[in-house]
Amino acid sequence: MKNPVFVRGPRGFTIIELMAVVTIVGILAVLAIAAYRRYVGHSKTAEVPTMFLSIKAAQEAYKDETFQYASPSSNTEEYYPKNDLPGKQKMNFAGDENGGATWQKLGVQSSGPVLFVYSCVGGANSAPPLGAGITVTNWPTNIAAPWYVVKARANIYGTGTDTVFASGSFTGELFSANP
Repeated sequence: MKNPVFVRGPRGFTIIELMAVVTIVGILAVLAIAAYRRYVGHSKTAEVPTMFLSIKAAQEAYKDETFQYASPSSNTEEYYPKNDLPGKQKMNFAGDENGGATWQKLGVQSSGPVLFVYSCVGGANSAPPLGAGITVTNWPTNIAAPWYVVKARANIYGTGTDTVFASGSFTGELFSANP
C-alpha cells in the first residue's frame, strides 16, 4: 500500500503577511526615533541644573560678602556666553570676552563648554523679573529681601522654539518652557 501524497501549494508569504510585517517594523521605527529624540533632548538639558547649582553657590558666596546678590546680566534677556546659535554650538563659559568679566567677578565655573546661554539678575525689595520665553503662574510679584533670577535658553531641537529654564533664590523649583 502506498502512502497518500499530500498536495501542497507554493511556499512563501502572502502579500497581507508582508504588509503586516512592514507596518509593525514602521511603527517600531517611529517609536524608536521618538525615544531617541527624547533621550538626546534630556542629555542636552542635563547641563542646566548643574549650572544653576554653580550659579547658586557663587551667588550665595557673593551675598555672604556683600549682603546682596550680584547682577552679572543687565536684564533677564542679556545672556552669556554671547552665542547666536545657542543649542547648535557649545561655547566656553569662562574668560572675559563677550560679557564674561561680570560673570568672572561672580566666580561661576562650568565643567566644560555649555550648550545653553545664561542670564542672572539680582535685586532687592522689588518684583523679580522673569522675562520672555517662559510663563510661571506662581511667580512672586514682590520680594522684600535680596533676590536673584537665573535663566537658561537654547534651541536644542532645531525647531526655532527655544527651551527656557528659570529659577530664583526665593524658590527651590526649576521652571521650564518647551523642554
